Amino acid sequence: MTKFILLINQVKQYLSRFKKQDKKRGSPKLIKATRKNVNILVLLGLGCFVLIGILGSMRAIALSSKVTHLETEIRKAHSTRLTPTTPYTDYRLNYYLNDFVAAYFTFSDKAEEQETQIETLNNFYNVTPTIKAQGQKRTPTSLVSAKLLQLTDNTALYQVTYKQKVEDKEVELTTGFSIPYGKNDKSYYVSGLPWYSSLTDVQAKDVDTDSALSLTATDNVSEEIHGRVTKFLTIFFSNYTTDQDNLDLVGKGLIALENTIFHSIDYTYLVEDTGTITAYTQVTFEVAGNTRSENFTLTLTPKGDSYYVTQLLHTIPNDYAKPEGE
Repeated sequence: MTKFILLINQVKQYLSRFKKQDKKRGSPKLIKATRKNVNILVLLGLGCFVLIGILGSMRAIALSSKVTHLETEIRKAHSTRLTPTTPYTDYRLNYYLNDFVAAYFTFSDKAEEQETQIETLNNFYNVTPTIKAQGQKRTPTSLVSAKLLQLTDNTALYQVTYKQKVEDKEVELTTGFSIPYGKNDKSYYVSGLPWYSSLTDVQAKDVDTDSALSLTATDNVSEEIHGRVTKFLTIFFSNYTTDQDNLDLVGKGLIALENTIFHSIDYTYLVEDTGTITAYTQVTFEVAGNTRSENFTLTLTPKGDSYYVTQLLHTIPNDYAKPEGE
């Protein structure tokens, strides 16, 4: 209704322009507007209202689309923030089964302790297993070690080493030990009697030895360069086992070994490249009187009259002596 009154006032203002002063009498004289002009004005007004309505609707649709897009982006960002960046690992089952193994293989030779140990063991079961055999015999046992080898949805396989008293002596036995288990919400239980099994030897047999590492190759680098490199490597490994500050002067990003003595360089094979030398070397170290050998692949770059280690690897590739491109 307000808009209609506003339209009438605008029409009146337009018609007022047709008034003019009478030259003789000096009084205003109304000039009549034609029906055609009035119709045009009304149509123009209605057209303005329609145009304003269309523009308003388009604006509302555009704003609604932007709001919807913004809500979607906010949900995506919120979901991304809530997603954990590291995998979640639950070790409780492992610890629970470890405790069961310890309880199963711990049986005292003292009668006053045996009843408590049997009760502790039975508490792991959801239902205490039915034993039909009468007068089962148990001799004192003690757990030496237990290693979890395999874990499925309902069974765990352990390698168990335990000591058992046989007559007047104690023997050490190793066996496979399988445990059936179940889960109730966030808790676990042993769902039945465990069983013993033979362990499978996982050491690979009949492996191809043609590609095995053999430190017998001789390089073609001059004796002069060999001498300089050997001198540098002696200094390097001495610092590698004694002083971090000195090691930082001859190598990049390395950490000195503690409680270790550099013993000797036993093999070196050099490969020259543009601006670098690769040294494949085997070194002997000593720790508390015991010696051990380690393999190294060192990338050396010239530094003054000596060298600098830019990369250190703790292996020598099997094809270290193979010319590049072969």
